[in-house]
Amino acid sequence: MSTVTDQQTAISEQPFALSPEVSIALARFISAIITAPSEQQIYSILANSLKELIPNDRASVTLHNPETNELEIFTLHGQHGTLPMGKSLTVENTYTGRAFRRCKGQIHELQASTTKTDGRILYNDGLRNIINAPLIIHGHAIGTINAGHRISTGFNRVSLQLLELIAQLVSANIERQRLLEDRQKAVSHYRFYATQLENLNRLAQQLSTVTSVAETLEITTRTLQVMMPSRRISYAAYCPEHDSFEITVLAGNEIMNCLCMPAEGTSLQLVMDSQEPMYFSQLADSPYPEHQCLSERGMNCAWSIPVRCENRVIAVLNAAACAPDTNSHRLMDILGTLSGIIGSVLERLNAQQKLIHQVNHDSVTGLPNRVLLNRQIDQLMENHQNQRYALLFVDLDHFKVVNDTLGHQVGDELLALVGKRMRHTIREEDLVARVGGDEFIVLLEDDNQASKSQETAHRIIDALSHPFDIKGETLNINASIGICLSSETLYKPEDMIRAADMAMYDAKLAGRGTYRISQQQLPLVSSRHNGL
Repeated sequence: MSTVTDQQTAISEQPFALSPEVSIALARFISAIITAPSEQQIYSILANSLKELIPNDRASVTLHNPETNELEIFTLHGQHGTLPMGKSLTVENTYTGRAFRRCKGQIHELQASTTKTDGRILYNDGLRNIINAPLIIHGHAIGTINAGHRISTGFNRVSLQLLELIAQLVSANIERQRLLEDRQKAVSHYRFYATQLENLNRLAQQLSTVTSVAETLEITTRTLQVMMPSRRISYAAYCPEHDSFEITVLAGNEIMNCLCMPAEGTSLQLVMDSQEPMYFSQLADSPYPEHQCLSERGMNCAWSIPVRCENRVIAVLNAAACAPDTNSHRLMDILGTLSGIIGSVLERLNAQQKLIHQVNHDSVTGLPNRVLLNRQIDQLMENHQNQRYALLFVDLDHFKVVNDTLGHQVGDELLALVGKRMRHTIREEDLVARVGGDEFIVLLEDDNQASKSQETAHRIIDALSHPFDIKGETLNINASIGICLSSETLYKPEDMIRAADMAMYDAKLAGRGTYRISQQQLPLVSSRHNGL
């Protein structure tokens, strides 16, 4: 066979004859790679067999790296050569690259004048003849098999055809191996997603009946502990007014329990801004202080899941683990779905809370209305037997004048300010409600012969006697109050309110801006259960 300098030799496509020894070696090689359990094992078999199939002084495999567009070198033998494993070749201006680009075997005789990068290096290393054959998977070259000889006539047409055959056999089995691996991965992915979707479906069913945020987080925590190996789980609710996160530790409380954290410069803010689930590995190297705290307590990785409600992120659900999770990236889609489930549940709870609030509270002042007041009276009678209490009926003096002269909008603003002053005037355990127009009711415990209720009436009258400033107008009003004390004669809420209302009219007749105590008496709780 003739060779050419820096030129591809025309290779005949005709069948070629092999010696008995090579034929036997080729049969053993084929048998070995067919049963190889992995792609790496195929390359190992090639390394052990190639010199027996094609005598050579040096052999290697190059695999194409799409990111760098270079051929990375993996030496099969002759590791002390000038192109050992770990280095790479450019696709352009190399003999190896030519075989890769053209998807066709090459044979070259090397001379000192060669301009190809790999040819020049190999010539200086003592090689005089090289052959290259492409590895082709799914119709595209992924690399090459290469062999070099110190004798310029070391390779011939049969050598190249044999190398091409070997490359085809290796390519076919690598392709088969990758298909098997892809199928195994697909099955593994399917099982993973099927399991996680089952977890999410169970979570959605359980959350469909929850009635509080606490119950939602409790069920979600149990699901997260099944889905991922979490040592600590927390819920960070964002507080816009302070630009901070309030942390509720749901699992792993003995590790760390931080109640509040400024948002700026934290991973929580990063997740909230991105609005996407995130996985953080190597917490020890993380720039975020909360990750450093977790790392110091033995945790290595963490997930953070934004919780959206009414088109904004209101919180971040976090889970931290000691060991890295090989499924971390596959979990991202699952965690995104989990975030959506939690968000929809919170939206439902918010809507229910708003509806309940609307049913039980006055729309102008935000105070409890008559419905909630009646319920509170019933509960007080039910839960505090023999406990005496008082009901104050508060009616604003001269409010109608404000409404008629300045309009209902100013009147509503005045009512809202009145409600706020009254709320600040009474005790935390007392109840103030708006029951209509300019009428309010205060419900409080009073065991000391109306002393507490009279003190409260004084404070309310004093608080409302100070001017109100609304839209540049200075408004002066006052209040008349009727007080009804508990006894054993009446038990219905409407009867108690009626008695206090009548006492309030006595206060108005007495000159307004004062209070009167009803001469009727309200019941003790025990009387109601005796059928009175």
